[in-house]
Amino acid sequence: MKQPRAPFLPWLLCVCCALLTLTVLNAQAQTPAQAQAQTYPNKPIRLVVPFGPGGSGDITARAFAQYLEALIKQPVVIDNRAGANGILGTEVVKNAPADGYTLLLTTNTTLAANLSLYKKVPYDPLKDLDHVGMFGTAASVALVLKGSGINSVADLVSYSKANPGKVFYGHYNSASQMTAEMFRVKTGAPMTGVPYKAIGSALQDFYGKQLQVMFIEYLPAMAQIDNGKVLALGVTAPTRFKTWPNVPAIAETYPGYELGFFLGLAAPAGMPPEVMKKMEGWLSAALKDEAFLARLNQLGLEPSKLSRADYTKFVGSEITRWAQVIKDAGVQPE
Repeated sequence: MKQPRAPFLPWLLCVCCALLTLTVLNAQAQTPAQAQAQTYPNKPIRLVVPFGPGGSGDITARAFAQYLEALIKQPVVIDNRAGANGILGTEVVKNAPADGYTLLLTTNTTLAANLSLYKKVPYDPLKDLDHVGMFGTAASVALVLKGSGINSVADLVSYSKANPGKVFYGHYNSASQMTAEMFRVKTGAPMTGVPYKAIGSALQDFYGKQLQVMFIEYLPAMAQIDNGKVLALGVTAPTRFKTWPNVPAIAETYPGYELGFFLGLAAPAGMPPEVMKKMEGWLSAALKDEAFLARLNQLGLEPSKLSRADYTKFVGSEITRWAQVIKDAGVQPE
């Protein structure tokens, strides 16, 4: 006699159970980081600028925030945390959760110069931060008020030597401080630095004639030059800035003088690789976007072409370079 076939339904149930088990196992195998990356970002992102409004870092951060909001369809909030030459804001990010919702606008000040300007810094730039990449590089320009009688960098040196103890410059980050200090060392001009928490306060005293000269990054200097009240004496880059072709490089008068700066993006150390990859993609896309590149060009920044790995190496080399710059200037750590 022919044996009856096994019922079809039990067999089908076994197959379904097996498929369900595989689905559950696959879901369990997915790491929390992978799961987070699939939905990231699903809430506002905070971009901490460790300086006051109006400086080069702040302006660049706001331009990137505007680009990023359009890309990810989530708010990107600028959080200015000025104080201690960028240390306070950097420490805020260091202590934030490594979940991709807190980013940091980084500079040569926070990542390199501060390590030599201060005896103790509460963070390690290479261990406490995951570096996404660099926006670009730029330089600064020496400004004086029109009608001061100072019409060139040579005039500034002569005036300083003729009036020792009466020429002051304001500084609010390492770029504004060390460009002036290097100028002092290179030329022998006896200038005295006055520290400020933010560029706005320094400019107020500059226009009030309490400061005789300011070394300001290209980005914020543009507005000062456009107002017609100041005279640009020279740029700190080795060559002239294309936006101001009639403004000489200081190196044309004092060969060997040169100091620029960089701006980058970082996050707290320990970022999930999948989330970090997304952020790296955002920055890479921004640096290929014509509108964003045009904005960087307007701000005086030369866009970065470094990969993330090369940028991290660059940060390490900048720590060494700025240590030598500060040593050569004879600046003692606070």
